[in-house]
Amino acid sequence: MPSMDHAPPFNIMSGSNLGAMEIATFISLALCGIGVAQGYSYYHHFTNDRLFLKVMVGTVLVLEVSHSIAAAGVIYDFTITLAAAAVKPVNTYALSTTTLLEILITTIVQSFFAYRIRSLSGSLYVSSLCWILCFLRFLGGIALAVEGFLDASRESFLAEPDYFALENAFGWVITSVLSVGAAVDLIIAASLCYYLNRFMSPAIMRRTAQIVDRLISWTIQTGLVTRC
Repeated sequence: MPSMDHAPPFNIMSGSNLGAMEIATFISLALCGIGVAQGYSYYHHFTNDRLFLKVMVGTVLVLEVSHSIAAAGVIYDFTITLAAAAVKPVNTYALSTTTLLEILITTIVQSFFAYRIRSLSGSLYVSSLCWILCFLRFLGGIALAVEGFLDASRESFLAEPDYFALENAFGWVITSVLSVGAAVDLIIAASLCYYLNRFMSPAIMRRTAQIVDRLISWTIQTGLVTRC
């Protein structure tokens, strides 16, 4: 077994690294298409919803499509633009853009679900905790996005890119942002399941019980399962 001192250098263009990026991007493009279809269905069937909800859904859709375009741009950069470059940077403006868009999307969606918890529970305790954590994650994510853009501009002047510069300098921020995001998702999923389950009783109609069951299942699928 080779020692750490003689470990092979990190190669962003290796099959495992670049392949993982391509597979993840292709899956995200498919999910983006599903999201756009859901958005169309929403605007077609829920024309009487409040303007606030319509604007929020439209904003999330625009950000999601922009995120997919930026992710495709990352793949294009590494497989086409930089394919023949002697020195290949580990960071690009497109890659940093995906970080910025992801934090905006997540903040909007998690904040909305925290609001739904407020509506279901009638209490501000859990919702306030989620909003505070969302805000802290937003600050950390914006800081990482800014550092990403600065790092992308610096790499154009480096003879040999430092693949772990951001990780070494801001590793604790990266870990905190990911951990807080997972914690908020788990809190939201568990809270929604709890408060929705409170609506279940022998007195409610069968159709209503089926709707509540479906809502709980969707909550688990989009929150607990994806974070575990």
